[in-house]
Amino acid sequence: MTFLNGFVLFGLVAAVVPILIHLLQLKKLRQVDFSSIRFLKEIQHASAKRVKLRDYLLLLLRTLAIASLVVAFARPALNGTASGDSKSSSVVIIDNSPSTSARNEYGEIFSQIKSVASQLINTFRAGDDVSLVFTSRAADPSRILSTIDPRSLSTNVTRAERSDVSGSYLSAIDAAVGKLGSSNYLNKEIYVIGDLQKDEFTLPSGNSGRGAAGPRNIPPGTMIFFLGTPASPNDNLSVSNVKLMNPVVEINTPSDVQATLTNNGGAGKSGVVVSLYLDDRKVAQSVADMPPGSSRTVDLAFSVLSSGYHTGVIQIDDNSIQSDNRYYFSFYAIQRLKVVLVTSDSASDFVLSAAHATMDTSTVIDTKVVTPGQFVYTNLSGADVVIVESYLDGQNFRQKLVQFVRDGGGALLFAPVAGQSAAFGEITSAMNLGRVSKYFTTVGGSFLSIDRIDAGDNFFHGIFSTKQSADQIKNQLVTKVFECAQIEPSPFAHVLMSTSSGPFLMGGEVGSGFTLVVASPADTGSSNFSESPFFPVVIQRAMFYSAAVRHKPIQVYAGEPVDYRYSLGGIKSAILISPDRTKTEIVPQYVGAGAEFVITGLDRLGTYTLANGDTLCEISVNVDPRESDLSQATKSEIAAYMRKLGFREKDVFVLNADKNAVSNLDKLRRGEDLSSFFAGAALFFLVLEIFVSRMKTFDRTA
Repeated sequence: MTFLNGFVLFGLVAAVVPILIHLLQLKKLRQVDFSSIRFLKEIQHASAKRVKLRDYLLLLLRTLAIASLVVAFARPALNGTASGDSKSSSVVIIDNSPSTSARNEYGEIFSQIKSVASQLINTFRAGDDVSLVFTSRAADPSRILSTIDPRSLSTNVTRAERSDVSGSYLSAIDAAVGKLGSSNYLNKEIYVIGDLQKDEFTLPSGNSGRGAAGPRNIPPGTMIFFLGTPASPNDNLSVSNVKLMNPVVEINTPSDVQATLTNNGGAGKSGVVVSLYLDDRKVAQSVADMPPGSSRTVDLAFSVLSSGYHTGVIQIDDNSIQSDNRYYFSFYAIQRLKVVLVTSDSASDFVLSAAHATMDTSTVIDTKVVTPGQFVYTNLSGADVVIVESYLDGQNFRQKLVQFVRDGGGALLFAPVAGQSAAFGEITSAMNLGRVSKYFTTVGGSFLSIDRIDAGDNFFHGIFSTKQSADQIKNQLVTKVFECAQIEPSPFAHVLMSTSSGPFLMGGEVGSGFTLVVASPADTGSSNFSESPFFPVVIQRAMFYSAAVRHKPIQVYAGEPVDYRYSLGGIKSAILISPDRTKTEIVPQYVGAGAEFVITGLDRLGTYTLANGDTLCEISVNVDPRESDLSQATKSEIAAYMRKLGFREKDVFVLNADKNAVSNLDKLRRGEDLSSFFAGAALFFLVLEIFVSRMKTFDRTA
């Protein structure tokens, strides 16, 4: 305990006054006995004992009253976390994440957070270095507000709005630690005001979790206070993911989308209405029952009448958090494909026939045929897919093809005849798809058969019946392979069809594009695959599939940046159109022949469009699904988490963000002033003294 006015304690000398008065009254007088009162002595002695006892009690009460009054004026206080009257360097972290839009018994959580933050800021004194950090902006140091006039921050708190960006406590604490590290003030404090979601207090593992790996070096003695709002009912439903079942969408062709719903609460929900909107028009609806803590998938069918990009929304009924009731996505419907065929022999007849075979499609396929030598100088502007049957050894050919795919193009590669070119193996290695070890050639009429098919892969979606087994499909193909390249696939390649010698058809993403590889040449001497009715199906699907990757929409969570590469040169800028139709010009950086756009500020939910005359890409922004779980962390979980970050247990405090939060926090920081307690004690002793004194007077008069 300390005394804020310690010099007043010298006044305790006054407590000796009642004692001195009492001692002076003890002076004895000479006794003179009268015979007439001899019989009253026994009564006198008994009465004197009672009077003496009351005198001692009065002496004690008067002494205690004076001492208590002096101590009250000395302002005694219990020691707090702050060091005396020293200035403080404090960082106030305000949680404005989507989860704070939920409501508890006192109303909207974010409103309660702002109220507590405003009260807290008003307790700081002029000269204190106070900073304000919002979790949605914690990753940007330039968005930290700092001042030595703390009350000027009240306006920023009052005007603050809830964000769709999750941010993280970890990033905010890291920013706060960095701010305090540059301060010379003795008192260093961090205040976190929020709903204290349980997910916030789990350290990241690999790419999971929120924020970075942890805060930088923590200044010694840094105190951290968590003020958690009362919990809201954890009955939240959300749309946590949307997936196009067929990555290739054509006009006038049925497609379906699969929505994943999650019930984050402990109560079941029945009859949840799930609606699909395309281009602001409702096109499908379904109903789902959601047991507590479950996830369910709902399939919704649709078709489009026009090519190009289409925006979609999956929506459920309103519940605890509004922002996770809608999930935005987009897709590209193909109507025209521009294909470049690189060939130098008659094998191109098979590929051209397959590419233009009459099938159930309304897509127009434009094909340009060039030789390997011409390909090096071919302008690939607007090309969707490059099909290569013949190769040209040399760096120029390889680099042009690899760069086209990395910048978002599609490629279909046929292995050349054994010994004709080393470029095929160099290209598959450069694309990190696999290494060609050798070429397989049959002897004496023997052949290889396709013995494995990954029929469930998205590549085959809509081609094979879901009831067909891989064995049935193999029997229908009756493929005979006489010559093929033996490829050792990389971990990044996905094998779709294989023989006992290795992959026959495989593919993988390369940069922003996609490449499919057929291990056999496209001629009848190498296999009968080119004569199979299945050959046109695979060729067309390969073209559509690789082209779909080129137009593959981008999915991110609110606040995440996007790095988009446009393979065609000559573009000086593009316009980013936000969901509210606000337009922002973005100037790209050039990497080789391509333009690279670094897109930030994607803070609103919805679909953004990057355009330069035509649409370059679409970016769908959704809320982080971790915001949907409203479970709160316990005090022990928070304490354990902070210990792992490097905070001392005695420097971590968890309080309730209620109407008494700031008062309790101020007592904790500055210590509790006991003046009123001692003043009350002095008053109590005086009242008791009066009562005892009156009893004494009554006794004497009696």
